[in-house]
Amino acid sequence: MKKISSLLCALALMVSCFSVSAYAAENNPMPEVEATEAQDVGMQSLTMDEAEVMPSQKFNDLENLSNTNRLTDSLSGVPESALNARENWAINDPVFVGNGTLTDSFDIYVVTLTSKQLSFLKLNSANSNLMAVLYYVDNGMLGDSTGWGVYANGGENYINIPAGQYAIVIGSSTGTEKGDYQLMWNCSNPSGATSIVDATDDLSRVVLYYDNSTILSNGQNILTDLKWEEHETWYMPLGYSARDMSMDLIEAKGVYLGSFSSSAPYSAPNALLVEINRGTWLYTNSYYSNDTGDVTHIINWYDPSGMKTPRTFGEGLYDFSYGPSYIVIDLDTFQVCEFLSAFNYHYTQDGGRTFTLTNLRQLG
Repeated sequence: MKKISSLLCALALMVSCFSVSAYAAENNPMPEVEATEAQDVGMQSLTMDEAEVMPSQKFNDLENLSNTNRLTDSLSGVPESALNARENWAINDPVFVGNGTLTDSFDIYVVTLTSKQLSFLKLNSANSNLMAVLYYVDNGMLGDSTGWGVYANGGENYINIPAGQYAIVIGSSTGTEKGDYQLMWNCSNPSGATSIVDATDDLSRVVLYYDNSTILSNGQNILTDLKWEEHETWYMPLGYSARDMSMDLIEAKGVYLGSFSSSAPYSAPNALLVEINRGTWLYTNSYYSNDTGDVTHIINWYDPSGMKTPRTFGEGLYDFSYGPSYIVIDLDTFQVCEFLSAFNYHYTQDGGRTFTLTNLRQLG
């Protein structure tokens, strides 16, 4: 089974499991292993030369509030006393997805930030004339409009907001439009990001790249304790054989967005590839049999290159001789889907697995 260990703060994200039937295992069992020698499985280079790497989307001018994209329209009929004149709602969590119905000239949602955050806003409605605009709040009164916001059904917008209290006001330029709406707000990530990695349609998860050691998903660093692992077992009449592989990220060399597909029965058209600079690498083949009490148990700790594990990947003489090694995350499911590396048995000549990478964009 493959998994991300603690990819989000207390969340273990499980990846696809591939089962091997007893029939297939008995008819094509894994050969018995030697305890002191590596398998001769045919290491081969995994080059990415054929995949053009394009520059990623960058944040250029988000540090100043006045430099962000501004709305061409403004709301009508919103007085300074609006906060005290009618009911309003407080958004206390950094991520908010809520439904409402505009029956008056405006609705108000109050948000409070204790530090500078990169905030995302989106509004969907059957009435495309609705707008959501961010206002300052000053001493309990509605202040000036920031001039920033979103039009209904126009996609998300983002802005760096300094600490303070603000109001998201939903209304229209005429002050007469009405209708149901869905408001989406995510202010969970701090300022300083350089690229957008991914955002779900409802903004319930926003993933931002800061540097090769920090990729935040709703404020949590997904590179902390990032891990890929796989365990396969082949059962035989008197026992079993198994292969275990795992890679724990210590340090990333680079981060890429792209489309990944494999001859294995899965693909990740929206993938994040974390290139390993250093990691904790474990590779074992084992064999166990019990013939009426005559027990044999052998474990081989050598990887396909002939180096013994567990060890620190990136410090070995040949660790970078066969091309880069990546932990691949499927951003659509937010799960680790592969360790793309010549050291992964499946990508050796005997493993027989092939892959393609397209639309690569380097984040760092």
